[in-house]
Amino acid sequence: MSKREKMLEGIDLRQERGIEIGALAAPIVTKAESDIRYVDWADQQTLKAKYAHDPNVDVDKIVPVDGIWGDNSLKQSLSDETGFGYAIASHVIEHVPDMIGWLGEIAEVLRPGGRLTLAIPDRRFTFDYLRQETRVGDLIDAWMRRNRRPSPANVFDFCANSVIVDAGTAWRGPLDRGNLTHYTDPRSALRMARESFDGAYHDTHCWVFTPESLLRILIDLVDLDLLPYRCARFHTTEPGSIEMFLILERMADDTDQAKAEARESFLVPLRDVQEPDLAIEVVRLRAVVDAMEQTVASLQSEAEASKAKVASLESEAETLKSKVALREGEIAALRSSTSWRITKPLRDVRVRISGA
Repeated sequence: MSKREKMLEGIDLRQERGIEIGALAAPIVTKAESDIRYVDWADQQTLKAKYAHDPNVDVDKIVPVDGIWGDNSLKQSLSDETGFGYAIASHVIEHVPDMIGWLGEIAEVLRPGGRLTLAIPDRRFTFDYLRQETRVGDLIDAWMRRNRRPSPANVFDFCANSVIVDAGTAWRGPLDRGNLTHYTDPRSALRMARESFDGAYHDTHCWVFTPESLLRILIDLVDLDLLPYRCARFHTTEPGSIEMFLILERMADDTDQAKAEARESFLVPLRDVQEPDLAIEVVRLRAVVDAMEQTVASLQSEAEASKAKVASLESEAETLKSKVALREGEIAALRSSTSWRITKPLRDVRVRISGA
């Protein structure tokens, strides 16, 4: 399945009203495809100004923003409109300062059974490689504080520990942590944390997950009555990629049975990702096999070159042998000739003179 297919799995775009959060210049769903609202932290002009010099963003394609979701609630940003059938967000949840509150505000505007689909980066294959995975206590702290900005701790950890990572290399085996290049030095990270403490907004990855750590946290949140969703589908990180996909479904009620079913819905994919990660093992074994095949090919090439060199030397030796035989024949013929016998006394005299 493509990313778009995973993001829209189980959603009827023609029949449902939806929300896309953080579409920027690359919306997954267009206005022509569905009755959709684009939500972001700022209006279109502000976003264009912010990304004016970012080579990764085509500012001319930044979509108009229907709802600005900042210090206000999502419901308020949508003029109290509710009953949406779906919401989608690609690489957004890791940026939100209060993940529990964020998920709750989305649930508030979804109809019962409505879907929230999230594309989420996997720490193991991104610049979050060195960072500690988020704990449920971190999320609860941010929720109790009602954070609307990344905390100084979020900012420092992100800035101090983000490193350059090649996903393909990470898939082939553990990286040498000591040789990874950091984006920011610790002093700069501390300065940015202080700025955050003083009220500045520094966009960061506040939260860090792997498939297993994410599912465990969601189960904890269900147990704590802090997650009004069940898991409709979970796509773990595929070989060579950097992201997982989580499809949540808004619970229709909060009965004990519904909560038990919600808990089980997260346990099912958790059991799968807890098994030995065969996908990673296959990729790494393939890398070993590829390296071995390259070595064999190199040795075969060297062997062929050696064979050619040996054949050339053997041919050259045969040529030299023929020349030697020819010269030996010429010498034998010369020695048997009349002139050789006549001049023998002169050669003997020269030998005696040389010996004297």
